[in-house]
Amino acid sequence: MENGYWKYWGKARKEGEAGTPYHLLPYHSLDVAAVGKIYLEQHTALRADWAARLQIAEETFADWFVFFLSQHDLGKFSYRFQGLRLDLCQALKNEQPRKDYTVRHDTLGHLLYRQKIGPWLLEQGRFEICGTRYARRNWRMNLEIWAGTVTGHHGQPPKTAERQPGLEDHFSERDLDASVQFASECADLLLPKKPGELPDGEPFYETLNRLSWWLAGLSVLCDWVGSNEEFFRYRTEPLPLSEYWTQHAQPRAEKALRGANLLPRSVRPQTLTGLFKHLEPPAEPTPLQRTAANLTLAAAPQLFILEDVTGAGKTEAALMLAYRLIAAGRAEGFYLGLPTMATSNAMFRRIRDNGLNDKFFREKPNLVLAHSASRLEPVLETLSANGSAADGDYDRDESSSGSERSAWFADSRKKALLADMGVGTLDQALLAVLYSRHQALRLLGLVRKVLIVDEVHACDAYMLRLLEVLLAFHAAGGGCAILLSATLPRRIRQKLVDAYCEGLERRGPTLQRTDYPLLTWIAPDHHDEIDLDTRPEVARLVRVDTVHATETAREILLTARAENRCACWIRNTVDDAIAAHELLCQAGVPEDDLILFHARFVLADRMEIENKVLNCFGPDSGGEQRRGKILVATQVIEQSLDLDFDVMLSDLAPIDLLIQRAGRLRRHCRDMAGNKADKEGRSTPRLWIFGPEFTETPSADWFRAFLPGAAAVYPNHGHIWLTARFLQQTGAIAMPEGARDLIENVYGEDAEADVPPALQSSVTKVMGDDSAKQSMASANTITLEKGYRDEGFDLWDETRIPTRLEDQPSVTVRLTCRENGALRPWRDSSSRYDWELSQVSVRYSLFADEEHDPTLETAVETCRTNMPDRGKWSRLLVLERENGIWVGRAKNGKGETVRLCYDSEKGLRKA
Repeated sequence: MENGYWKYWGKARKEGEAGTPYHLLPYHSLDVAAVGKIYLEQHTALRADWAARLQIAEETFADWFVFFLSQHDLGKFSYRFQGLRLDLCQALKNEQPRKDYTVRHDTLGHLLYRQKIGPWLLEQGRFEICGTRYARRNWRMNLEIWAGTVTGHHGQPPKTAERQPGLEDHFSERDLDASVQFASECADLLLPKKPGELPDGEPFYETLNRLSWWLAGLSVLCDWVGSNEEFFRYRTEPLPLSEYWTQHAQPRAEKALRGANLLPRSVRPQTLTGLFKHLEPPAEPTPLQRTAANLTLAAAPQLFILEDVTGAGKTEAALMLAYRLIAAGRAEGFYLGLPTMATSNAMFRRIRDNGLNDKFFREKPNLVLAHSASRLEPVLETLSANGSAADGDYDRDESSSGSERSAWFADSRKKALLADMGVGTLDQALLAVLYSRHQALRLLGLVRKVLIVDEVHACDAYMLRLLEVLLAFHAAGGGCAILLSATLPRRIRQKLVDAYCEGLERRGPTLQRTDYPLLTWIAPDHHDEIDLDTRPEVARLVRVDTVHATETAREILLTARAENRCACWIRNTVDDAIAAHELLCQAGVPEDDLILFHARFVLADRMEIENKVLNCFGPDSGGEQRRGKILVATQVIEQSLDLDFDVMLSDLAPIDLLIQRAGRLRRHCRDMAGNKADKEGRSTPRLWIFGPEFTETPSADWFRAFLPGAAAVYPNHGHIWLTARFLQQTGAIAMPEGARDLIENVYGEDAEADVPPALQSSVTKVMGDDSAKQSMASANTITLEKGYRDEGFDLWDETRIPTRLEDQPSVTVRLTCRENGALRPWRDSSSRYDWELSQVSVRYSLFADEEHDPTLETAVETCRTNMPDRGKWSRLLVLERENGIWVGRAKNGKGETVRLCYDSEKGLRKA
């Protein structure tokens, strides 16, 4: 065959690697196009939605996209790219001038399309364009958007904002002839012979520009799947393109998509009790759950905000709504985003252990855990079951949870959102709207998912703005969303509704209802605010009393222990939690009955402590496990963990957090001995608040003088004072009837006017900081209307664009112990994950840099070499035995030398 495009390689092995050395560029291009064709054929709802938005026939939309996919690697026709492998150029008899490869092939591909291939296609009449020269110019711009979505398939758009390189500087005449010849034959093969008349160019341009974010995501996906040699074997012998397309590319594409579990599932018919066996008679669903099961759904994108008390079954209600939306064809799966890795792990196991992944679909779906440490899930699961972390115990299927997710998804968190059922941190979804590499793939993963966000109130000003942008994008893509919260201020609910409606291109309705519990429902042409009843078992009155002395707090806990009850003290800082633990140790509480739980334990120890906490205080605990136990913890237990204490003491904190904490006080029905029962046998619950005495005229240091560490954690001391005032007036937390008053009296638009003058400066400062955070969030997020295009700056790096802003920056520290002159990880179980299991996140002010004995430099570097990531993102703390305690040195944020010690009982702290 004389075609010049056979002289170009598209994929290649490393030099000297066994096997077929390369895959011809035309074949790889058609492999990727075939993946796109099969994907759109199978995902009929997505194809129909996108075509309808563009006002073109579904077949026309699919043909265009598939054709442009075949051109995604045009930049590889450059002799500069081909010259990266001179051995292959020689084998293909395509030896050309040697010049450095300085411009990425994605940018070169867009350049080649814009200056050569695109104009040629228009001249040849491949797209039937009617009207004036102005209309033809609009259509040229439209087609360049298509080209940008496919050439930008490596995680970011092609570089177009900067001065464009010269075509002749990167492509020889041979290259140009070969690329035009290939484009011509692809057009003959893939585009319709008689294209239909196109709609008006300008509205089409605006719609296509918005849609380009998801088209780019599909291009990335098709390139990843089409590059899998397991399905697309390398081929070096020329074959007519039409023959390769029908006999090789398309059959292999279907197998590849099926092998990666990327084809839609069929829904298994279910009822509410079919999904959740624990709701079968004689048990009854909560009013919220019944509403979720029976509400008439809209045949359009829709948003639900579920507000109800802790223990009202919001998760089951959300999953029931998600199931019904999937069954109605509005979605093909769900992603459940939670505030932390710990809550994500717990929810993942809850869904899996209840068999929900087998109840939604007829075929086995992918249930995937997605967060920054999700690849450790198998070993963490072993640890949570009190098993050994050695490889032999969990490596039966290292990349999957049980046998429920394929290695393809486990390969990257970027792919995890493509799974049928995803559970993880909200951060993984927020990355879809940040300038992060492959964000478009994340958008694609979410577009046909029900996006469920739990504990929405946990978002600070920065994350809330990111969530607003995500909701707008999700609505614009046709996605449904469900938001859950026990304590959501009305102004925040309004902002979230407005954001979703912005994506629907409609004005958000002004919310009116102040009922609680409440289900807010938003659809394109409909909205409703549905007040709900409360199940009697979860309605509660919690008495509130204040404590102002450490000795009194200690006596409350010791009295509970003497009465064979279990108790908890929730502290606002790690240092305060450690101090309280030491106070109780000195009071004679045995080690077996006293647990300390905070975030400054290495991952392995933290998992074992979490497991112990759930055993002692979880829903299945009995009187024997609970009797006399005391937990001292930080905020790690206030969200999403199902815990139940007889007695609770809490540091003074903002009202929404106190409500969350009170939700873990006598949460389940138990008898006086602490055993599970049908009716509550314990007395009225009482929440003890440890804080300063309330005064109508506080000084500026009213809160800081009493809890200096907490004053930095919760800098709006006006909110703290408003919380204390309201509790002083009411003496109780009444749920659900008092919920709105509790929240609005602290967070309402008029509440801050009541803050005393001495505390107004803290309110003003926090308002300014929040405004700055929101501005930063807006600067860090992509813009729907701008489309998937280069904006002239290079911020496509998720390590530089955060999903959270930390008031105190943190450092990942890995602990290593010096024994017999050698260094070993703290968790030394001969597991490949030992270093990651030995790491902890520490605030920068405590640990800013390493400081260790210079004679250990070689040993330290050996440690880094043995780490999976070569220690690139972490620092080492070298610990040595001193009087039976592991102690090490480091530099703090001020550059001073500090001594730190660590043990599995108290965690990391100053020596």
